Amino acid sequence: MSHLEFLAAITALLGVLFTALGKTIGWSFGIIGALFYVFIFFDSQLYAEAVLQAFYVIMGFYGWLQWRNTAVFQQKLQAISQPVHVMFFSVLIIGVGTFAVGLLLDSYSDTNVPFLDAALGISGLVVTWQMAKKQLESWIWWIFVDLCSSGLFYYKELIATSILYLFFAGFAAFGFVNWKKEMALQ
Repeated sequence: MSHLEFLAAITALLGVLFTALGKTIGWSFGIIGALFYVFIFFDSQLYAEAVLQAFYVIMGFYGWLQWRNTAVFQQKLQAISQPVHVMFFSVLIIGVGTFAVGLLLDSYSDTNVPFLDAALGISGLVVTWQMAKKQLESWIWWIFVDLCSSGLFYYKELIATSILYLFFAGFAAFGFVNWKKEMALQ
């Protein structure tokens, strides 16, 4: 484990914790952690994951602005259940995206896990969009993606990151329960 990986894992963990507590500073930690992970994943030949982390940097700025503006206007986005057509469309995008990006990585990169890298990278993009829409089932997707990612990172000897993603899976289970309670109160 490198010092950078350890720092990235701690920073990303702080980002999720502060965000879960509703603190806007969580987005800042998330941005920094994602920036670190762009380099870590690129170095580990996880190119789709590196691109996903770059996307998280952009989404971090978006989230920070949204939360800052939402706090100003006292608006609250309500949790909703994911419509069946959205679930179908998500699976379709993940499947087609995995196949296309996996082929590209297999043909034009030196990664030894092109399709798994592609599947987790594309899944992360889709589930992030679902999360932004506050769709309850996004937490279930996250549990699955985080557990699979943990296994991939362990295989790539990114031990701190593998452990971090196990924590993320636990946070996702907690998020599902909280949003489900919130929906019951609506």
